[in-house]
Amino acid sequence: MPYHRARVVGLDRIPAGPALFVGNHNGGFYTGDTYLFGAAVHRSRGLADTPWVLTHDLGLTLLGRWLRPLGAVPADPATAAALLARGDKVLVYPGGDADGARRWTQRRTVVFEGRVGHARLAVACGVPVVPIAAAGAHNTAIVLYDGAAVARLLGTRRWLRLVRWPLLLSLPWGLTFLPAVPYLPLPARITIVVGPPVHFDRHGADAAADEAYVRRCAARVHAAVQSLLDAAD
Repeated sequence: MPYHRARVVGLDRIPAGPALFVGNHNGGFYTGDTYLFGAAVHRSRGLADTPWVLTHDLGLTLLGRWLRPLGAVPADPATAAALLARGDKVLVYPGGDADGARRWTQRRTVVFEGRVGHARLAVACGVPVVPIAAAGAHNTAIVLYDGAAVARLLGTRRWLRLVRWPLLLSLPWGLTFLPAVPYLPLPARITIVVGPPVHFDRHGADAAADEAYVRRCAARVHAAVQSLLDAAD
């Protein structure tokens, strides 16, 4: 991983058996930390612990031919639950494009926008959440403006499942104002930290239907990822 001088620390914290990795999303369309993390887990822990990656429909539509062989699967609860039920590990970025297209000035802030689906999934399936945080990955391009207002105006949540329309400064294009732009990443140093697993007291369908409980679980996960990002160099 010389291009990004990448480090992945805390791999020994990954538990045996099914688990849900939850991380911060970076770099818009590039998300280089995803590939770096998957490769590090595969080398250190083997295929059994290498996660499937829940992937936005737009990514699968544009790059599915290349992403699916790398472990990309549709980002829907049924797919994730089936993988966890058979003992696999799954990686999800709850913030989606809201996190991946956050302004560069927010690069040290985890943006989940109050989303709780990941916590509901872990509670329903009875699996631990393993928080991961990537520092530096949001420096591969510069998000000048997240475009939340533009996305609302265009109604992209409805027809593209996107809530951001970012203004991006990247190579080789310079300034672009589109939600999905492949670019040449800047050689930013990336550090990925794996945190201790987060275990929940209650599991199953009844617990997953308890909205207040799920929100408390989601808040714990968000705090864990943010704490890792705060401490990462």
